[in-house]
Amino acid sequence: MTEKEVLQKKLTELEKEYAKTHHNKATNKHLGILRAKIANTKKKMSERKKKSGKGFVVKKTGDATVALVGFPNAGKSSLLKLLTNVESKVADYAFTTIDAIPGILEYKGAKIQVFDLPGLIEGAHIGKGGGAQIASAIRIANLIVFVIDSANSQNLYVLLKELNDLGIHAGKSKPEMRMEKLNSGGIKIENQGYKIPDNDTIMKIINEFGIYNCIIHFVNNATEDELIDFLGGNDIYVNAIVALNKIDVNEKYLQTKAEVEKKTGMKVVTISALKNMNIDQLREGIFKALQMSRIYLKPKDGSADFNKPIIVKEGSTVFEVAKKLHSEIAKNLKYAYVTGKSVKFKSQKVGKDHALTDEDVLTLVYQN
Repeated sequence: MTEKEVLQKKLTELEKEYAKTHHNKATNKHLGILRAKIANTKKKMSERKKKSGKGFVVKKTGDATVALVGFPNAGKSSLLKLLTNVESKVADYAFTTIDAIPGILEYKGAKIQVFDLPGLIEGAHIGKGGGAQIASAIRIANLIVFVIDSANSQNLYVLLKELNDLGIHAGKSKPEMRMEKLNSGGIKIENQGYKIPDNDTIMKIINEFGIYNCIIHFVNNATEDELIDFLGGNDIYVNAIVALNKIDVNEKYLQTKAEVEKKTGMKVVTISALKNMNIDQLREGIFKALQMSRIYLKPKDGSADFNKPIIVKEGSTVFEVAKKLHSEIAKNLKYAYVTGKSVKFKSQKVGKDHALTDEDVLTLVYQN
């Protein structure tokens, strides 16, 4: 039996045991340990795939990357064409897209790469429908846009579960904890009053990952699953919004929108790709969700160029903007002058570490 077959057999057995175990207070600890074993087995399988497997080849370009994710026939290809003018094969039946198709959305001076992926299906986490390949492409994205048929909103929850099982947590923040591995001394837990699992459960979960000596620091509340995700190491957390499609044929779409937003906490934009409805609102929703800032450069003795902003991550510093322009500029940067919401006065002198805000006007002063 190959290593792959051994790991798959172990995973199947663990998942079967987990499925048949009743969920109650008496079995909570046992279920937590099982989840840790499942996660560690998946981690080993993922590491093996990285050495031998291939996913879709998607080369990142532009200021940010967005993945359109949905079931087959959800309207992703039509939406890609509206957002980017890229011709992706469109038809009114499932499994039209068989590869990752990229395009560029130009909006507010930003160039945002958007790619349409083959539709995910239930069972993607165990390889059905090329689930692992699709996941490899989603992992490079800065934002997921779930394209959901407004008449079948339950599909969103299936997709969220499939992605979760593939180690992709959409619309969730990464749990904050740190670990220092030690040569001896056992497991030490540092917690400043946050709500976390009991010490015995924490130690058993950590042991399942082959770690017996460490200090683990909790810096906010954490669940067993978040600890397992942290230890697994391969899980990623990606911001996400929902494009609730086909509202032109669903009179109850506003009710569906409210339900989805309440249940998931994600921003929902109602659209019709077929009728080109609310696509501008979706563009704005994508831009805001990417948390980008437009910084306008102004020469010392000239005017700011408001047609060509520098696009950076929200909260970027003066130094980070200079580094994006050129490493030599960053190296020789002395200070800067800023006009905008991040300062109190017009043309205020600031240091390298000053955090900028959207639409700030920036003059860099550096040694030539």
